[in-house]
Amino acid sequence: MLLRPRVRQAGVSLAEMLTVVAVLGVAAVIAIPQAPSLSPAAAGAAAAEVARAVRFAQREAIRTGTYQAVSVNPATQVLRVYRPISSAGSTSLHPVDKRDYEISFAGNAMPRARIVSSVFTYEDKAVTSQVTFGPDGAPVAPASVPVVQDFPGQVLDPKKVSLLKEEGIITLHHGSVERAVRVAPVTGRVSF
Repeated sequence: MLLRPRVRQAGVSLAEMLTVVAVLGVAAVIAIPQAPSLSPAAAGAAAAEVARAVRFAQREAIRTGTYQAVSVNPATQVLRVYRPISSAGSTSLHPVDKRDYEISFAGNAMPRARIVSSVFTYEDKAVTSQVTFGPDGAPVAPASVPVVQDFPGQVLDPKKVSLLKEEGIITLHHGSVERAVRVAPVTGRVSF
């Protein structure tokens, strides 16, 4: 019987391979910067959606010559655009899908984005979480609006209308990022 000398085969052992993988893993954690959080973009998207709804209400008030309101409820996390034609109000239809114009920040509708507050202060000292736009597009106090509108373009006595006294603010959070949608007094200009 012939004896052959043992020849070592080229390669690495399992222990050597695991050591290299562990070193590369540590180097990657140190060298690769953390990915930026999506919170700023998501907070901006939520604020943009709220701003679109408020702008829609203002434009719809001007277009139809009727009052349009935006109700923001931090407790239920719902924003609703509606026409205050009765004590319950009639929800306006979304311009694209023609369904009730409501935005829900609860559940999976807007993940992790939430309404923190909504404050609108009027000349009559009323403070509410909603804004109503008159037929001229100006933000007025909800108490100034007639409960039942007899005809489009109804004009109220200017002495009875209470305008927005200071900038109205709807505050949203997404993670640790805060965004505010602002409604200017007199003009109703919406910004965020």
